[in-house]
Amino acid sequence: MALVSVLNRTMLDLTDLTGLPQDKLYMYGGLFVFMFVLLLVNRQSDGVAAKKNLPPAVPHTVPLLGNAVPYGMAPVEFLQDCVTKYGDCFTFIMMGRKMTFCLGPDGNHFVFNVKLANAIAEGAYDKLTVPVFGTEVVYDVQNAVFMEQKKFVKDALTTTAFKSYVPILTQEATDFFRDWADESSRFELFPEMAELTIRTASHCLMGKEIREQLHSNVAKLYHDLDQGFQPINVFFKWLPLPAYFARDKAHKIMTDTFLKILENRRAKSDFDNKDVLQSLMDSEYRNGSKMSDQAIAHMMIAALMAGQHTSSTTVSWVIFELANNPHVIVDLLKEQANVLTGDATTPPHKLPALTYDDLRNLPLLEAVLKETLRLHPPIHTVMRLVVKDIEYKGYTIPAGHFLCGSQAVSQMDPVRFPNPKKFDPTRFLNSDEGNGEWTINGVDIAQKSARSNFLPFGAGRHRCIGEAFAYVQIKTIIALFLREFEVDLMRDAKGERIFPAMDYTSLIVIPKKPAYIQYKRRKEFRK
Repeated sequence: MALVSVLNRTMLDLTDLTGLPQDKLYMYGGLFVFMFVLLLVNRQSDGVAAKKNLPPAVPHTVPLLGNAVPYGMAPVEFLQDCVTKYGDCFTFIMMGRKMTFCLGPDGNHFVFNVKLANAIAEGAYDKLTVPVFGTEVVYDVQNAVFMEQKKFVKDALTTTAFKSYVPILTQEATDFFRDWADESSRFELFPEMAELTIRTASHCLMGKEIREQLHSNVAKLYHDLDQGFQPINVFFKWLPLPAYFARDKAHKIMTDTFLKILENRRAKSDFDNKDVLQSLMDSEYRNGSKMSDQAIAHMMIAALMAGQHTSSTTVSWVIFELANNPHVIVDLLKEQANVLTGDATTPPHKLPALTYDDLRNLPLLEAVLKETLRLHPPIHTVMRLVVKDIEYKGYTIPAGHFLCGSQAVSQMDPVRFPNPKKFDPTRFLNSDEGNGEWTINGVDIAQKSARSNFLPFGAGRHRCIGEAFAYVQIKTIIALFLREFEVDLMRDAKGERIFPAMDYTSLIVIPKKPAYIQYKRRKEFRK
């Protein structure tokens, strides 16, 4: 009791001294204790690791914080600089964690295919994903269970389903664009594309019930959940801050929403649905058990969150790149006209409706998408927690380190991609510059192997299962956008186009705010 009294008196004295409320002092005190413990652990592990041939260590000035600031502000440039100085394998400190990067095609292959007995993704991401997605799914379960869950989702993503999605995507995009003014001299693009992609994804994948609720509270709940995807959440599962309270509240409401939908479908015997929700309801694990309703609800939240991020940022970057390269827009419209009508001079307003087969026959559009993903991969770094010492190129990466890879670095390799900062979709059209390296005996190893410079959707067992849908969704939206609108970037005082910088402060690389475009609806499409 005496100790408690002393602590309380100390907190009151600190409150008077600093002017901070006690809840803030408790939070900062907890952070201090956490960082102090990490420092002790690091000191102890340094002594053990000294006997091993460790990767080169990147120096830093501030203990525990390490290289968090330069990495956080410009991760790709920071990693490229480290490669120049230390080679393609090195370690740096970030928030008390030891981050060991293995870069380049060999590094990609090693990270994406590391044995589960040696390094695990759930150890790196559970603090981030479990509060947002929920329990019983993704990184809250053993990898074997997660792989089965991914298969359940993928079972719904068939070619037949994709063919049915294109008219839905077309209708959603057309209705969405109709609400825009005919022209805008300053238009913030990313928030609009985020809303459009969640509308299209929810309609195609989530089920009719969720799409019908988007105009009520689901969009707001999605936003609150989305705030849980911040870099700090990789390290802290929960903090007494408003964003965490809003995240947890939104997660509960979204879970209850899906549970209610499941209940209603069963009550009405409404099982004739071709969406992901129905696929999960019909699924069965290898041991004969079925997913619990709570697991289904949480998997739906995971599918909604993970898919929307990649698509919304990529659609935005495609439009920004095209606005900066208007000659490519001309070629894309000619391609659409030629494929859909046989006449490259057919004007946009006379083009017929898109089909799934049409999208597969637009190579320049696909090349534009791939080049955009090369320059602006939604996720620049992947991580695994090392649970058993592993060897890589003569180095020992000890247990407790975070094993990291960065496809963003390999996608900017000047040897593989000459003039890598230039937007050049023809890289993916010319066999000697694009797909040639990745085709062996007719197999596109860019799609099958992790030993590649181009991996925007990851590789190995954790490759994004929504990649095929993302291509269909994004290509449909871009094709329709270009038909209906002329687009340009904002100009500075000298008349130069202003291209947005990349914002690395969130886990998904989005255009840095404010990121504006100028657009004008083609006269044939005006209301």
